[in-house]
Amino acid sequence: MNVFDRRYELMPRAELEQLQLERLQAMLVRLKRNVRRHRELIGETRLGSLADLSRLPLTAPEDLAQSFPYGMFALPLREVIRLDSIAGPGGQPLVIGHTRNDLAQWGRLVARQLVASGVTANDVIQFCAGGGGLRSVSGYMLGAEVIEASVIGDDPFHIDYQLAMLQSYRPTVLVTTPSNANGLIHMMAQRKIDPQSLQLRSILLSRPVDQATREQLQSGLFAAVRCNFGVGEILDPGLSVECQAGQFHAHEDQFLVEIVDGELVVTTLCREAMPLLRFRTRVACEISREKCSCGRTGVILKPGRRLDHRVLVHETPLYEGQIAGVLAQSRAAGQPFEIKVHERHVEIQIRMNSTLFTDMVWPIENLRHEIESEFLARLGIAAQVRFVAPR
Repeated sequence: MNVFDRRYELMPRAELEQLQLERLQAMLVRLKRNVRRHRELIGETRLGSLADLSRLPLTAPEDLAQSFPYGMFALPLREVIRLDSIAGPGGQPLVIGHTRNDLAQWGRLVARQLVASGVTANDVIQFCAGGGGLRSVSGYMLGAEVIEASVIGDDPFHIDYQLAMLQSYRPTVLVTTPSNANGLIHMMAQRKIDPQSLQLRSILLSRPVDQATREQLQSGLFAAVRCNFGVGEILDPGLSVECQAGQFHAHEDQFLVEIVDGELVVTTLCREAMPLLRFRTRVACEISREKCSCGRTGVILKPGRRLDHRVLVHETPLYEGQIAGVLAQSRAAGQPFEIKVHERHVEIQIRMNSTLFTDMVWPIENLRHEIESEFLARLGIAAQVRFVAPR
């Protein structure tokens, strides 16, 4: 059994819940003292046990957007040493802050996943987003440093370069996206490269995949495949660990998890810069407290679909509001549109009307190229624009 932090990952349930209560009470004191928005929401509510958790207010991504950029920080900005930006509701930017202690703890949580995946100090790790924007690389880097594994610093943006690095640097662990792993398999098949000629023995994917996809990647790359499940506003990676039994265990010494109306709700227990109280993750989820063969006592998460109409295009999050924002800068502003998501691009179907109609082809072609170029420049996502007849 590969366990990095036995004290917390295997902690008896009663002891774990007592630790959660103590950390939750301490966090509430900090929130009421340092964050006005939380002070107004919490009021005079007091907790005597974890059973009282439902008396506390829920927070949501909209709260982070309304408090942009630093309104949810619990410490002065001078104590925050890293600022990460992620896409929030409708594509609005959200700022996530980390103190030095936050980053140190993040590294230890990611180290749990790496060790559970069989990674040791003797491994060489390659990170590859494959053009898909693997935003979680910094977290994996922190975890790799904790376990003292060797890391290849370059991120090969082109699959040819990635394959050359796999053959020359001989990494044993690949941290990547499902789409990039698929692309690598196709490239090797075209060039008749035997996957066993590589040194890979472990693949760690940026998000969960179904069993059929996992088996396809394992056979195509001849390496064991593990997945990550995280939430950008909380930690991604670092929220959970996938064990050898294929279960996602939440790090309950750090996060208090609930299911509210089918949605995963998370409270951070130790975060310094930006603690989150009963945060609605917008992810459908089920939880199980059944005993796992790996020995970990953290609750088992069974994540499902997104609840906020966010989609992934080449592993990059995209909201309809972002598309409308790009179209608003063109002559197609305000026109009805529909989207179709493909693995590496998004297809945007814009309804024609008298405003756009012309008896010449070039104005429409120019508009199409303008929108596609702006989409790539603003969002980093390839788009294919089609003008379709009105309904």
